[in-house]
Amino acid sequence: MSEGVGPIAQALVISAAFQLTSAVASVGRVKTARHVVSRRFNALALAAVAADFAVRYVYEERSDILIGSIIFTVLTARTLLILAFNKIEGNTFRRRVACATAFVACTVAAIAGQLDLGGSINAITLLPLVGIGFGCLGEASNDMVVRRRCILAMGCIMAMFGISTSAWGLLFKNAVSDVGATIYAMIKYRDPPFRPQRIAQHEGQAA
Repeated sequence: MSEGVGPIAQALVISAAFQLTSAVASVGRVKTARHVVSRRFNALALAAVAADFAVRYVYEERSDILIGSIIFTVLTARTLLILAFNKIEGNTFRRRVACATAFVACTVAAIAGQLDLGGSINAITLLPLVGIGFGCLGEASNDMVVRRRCILAMGCIMAMFGISTSAWGLLFKNAVSDVGATIYAMIKYRDPPFRPQRIAQHEGQAA
């Protein structure tokens, strides 16, 4: 019994370090005004979340923890790919292909990972897939109002997954850089319902 305490304690410390890294990177993402820097902070936050799940799986061996590690590794790779090839984000078709590829990769990896464990599909692992679906819809859209609403939905769903898996770094990331920042942007740009409906209708008729 005592021999296992040391490795588990070390894993918990490492996990806490990754969670703190994710939290700090999420704050940096919100604070910076440069889009490229914000993407870099987001990549760091995603990588820290993926690493946190990977470390925790060593001593918890839960299917939802494993799927969290796989999914956020894929999302980190996608973000790094966009950073390396900025033409992806600037082109609608390429951006949509990247979003669709990331969603399919996460879905296949999540299902295959659980089947490899010899178990059935854990319902909780569908949460991040639904969240990714909303996130991809938002990224693929050129309508900023639609994009912000999709990102808000993604942030709320991912936050629930973070709570269910005790992934506090993920929860903080979504609460700050997705939910909080998106609500702030919705208020700033007066997205409905923060903008009176009659004003929105008037602007639509004028256009």
